[in-house]
Amino acid sequence: MTTSPTASVLTGQTAPAAWIGTRRVESTIRLPVIDPYREIEIGTVGVADADLVDAAVTEAGRSLAAWSATAPATRADILDRTADLLEQRGAEIAATVSAEMGMPITLAAATQRDLPVSVLRSMAAATRAFAWSENIDGAVLHRVPAGIVAAITPWNMPVHQIVAKVAAALAAGCTVVLKPAEATPFDAELIRSCFIDAGVPAQGFAIVNGDGPTTGAALSAHPGLAHVSFTGSVRGGQAVARAAAGALTRTTLELGGKSPAVVLADADLATVIPKVFGSGLVNSGQACNATTRLILPAAHAGRIEELLVAAAGAARLGDPADPSTTHGPLASRIQTDRVLEHIATARESGARFVIGTGETEPSRGSDCFIAPIVLADLPPDAAAVREEIFGPVLVIQYYDDEAQAITLANDCQYGLSAEVWSGSTDHARAVAGELEVGQVKVNGVRTRMRPAVPFGGLKRSGYGRELGAVGLAEFTEIKAVMS
Repeated sequence: MTTSPTASVLTGQTAPAAWIGTRRVESTIRLPVIDPYREIEIGTVGVADADLVDAAVTEAGRSLAAWSATAPATRADILDRTADLLEQRGAEIAATVSAEMGMPITLAAATQRDLPVSVLRSMAAATRAFAWSENIDGAVLHRVPAGIVAAITPWNMPVHQIVAKVAAALAAGCTVVLKPAEATPFDAELIRSCFIDAGVPAQGFAIVNGDGPTTGAALSAHPGLAHVSFTGSVRGGQAVARAAAGALTRTTLELGGKSPAVVLADADLATVIPKVFGSGLVNSGQACNATTRLILPAAHAGRIEELLVAAAGAARLGDPADPSTTHGPLASRIQTDRVLEHIATARESGARFVIGTGETEPSRGSDCFIAPIVLADLPPDAAAVREEIFGPVLVIQYYDDEAQAITLANDCQYGLSAEVWSGSTDHARAVAGELEVGQVKVNGVRTRMRPAVPFGGLKRSGYGRELGAVGLAEFTEIKAVMS
């Protein structure tokens, strides 16, 4: 099997069960961390039990008053310094994520280094401009810190998700207990060190490591929290919401999607189709807002499929540490098996494979590789059309007229994100206004290009928003003083 340059980045590392203040706390139970490209154990992570979770929340509570009293301008300055440190250490952070979950290094640099830096600086600017108090009808409305925030983050975009949640909570004057995904614990330690070195008190930013049933469940249910922010599956979000409800703790849930890319009949297909193909398969399809449903004009089906085949020919599967790699392995054998099950079900439902075979490609260096797949001719109720696959699988849905395109786009249990492509921006915006999602990107605008724009969904994609002033406000309460 090919030896990856990532071997020098992570080998034999250990993450503790928790970081509480300045204490590194170990546990007897440890979980393996697997590099999906080399398919070897590159380290282990401890598991925090309910007692450790309680200790972390208690410690965060001790520092809450002091941090909440810090001037917003001071908190903003700390976020800017964190951005500087993350940028300085960006190469190590990107390489760590690439080794942990197989993300191509060029994508890791763009989304786990550059994007978090932009988010931090955007949140710092939002903190300085935020309406911490305003006059309404003879009263002064004060935005005050909510309290202790639990941030529960996923493995697919680990650094970005940590920064999006933690930066907003700290900007609001809250303290934080972070539970990163057990598959990606090492980048979380690096990010915490950036925040602390920039001036965040160690007592105000704890990490508890472990799995969902043990650590995540204990954290979600803790009565000392003011807010739980979770990104993950619908099933995981439901469990978090149930646990938090027992203590009447507010939640923000970002639960994924089955996002449509609506290509209108007046779009320049030669330009648009390769871009739609790429956005649907970013991170090998392991992105919550990946546009995995292609809503395309039936009148141009032949030309569209030719363009899709050509786009697939430009994909480069291989070593994530190689800058020329466009698609790495899936993040684990478990995830690979889930995707293969979806593909098998689609085949049984009569799917036509426009691109791909639906088999693993171990010759690429790992059994976790699946080449891009594009399916067509599936009924609208097929599982591959309606369920989030979280892998390199796109589904074509052809339409005859624009009204049908909008209907197809909205016929979905999710409502996180969408794209609209048109030769006219005004036309695209008009169609965007008809889509039942939390965010619509017109003619190629990327989420990473707009770090102050709120991100979040409707329907089973969850509720609440991240990023910018709206994301900051999630972690505040309103105190109205009437006189």
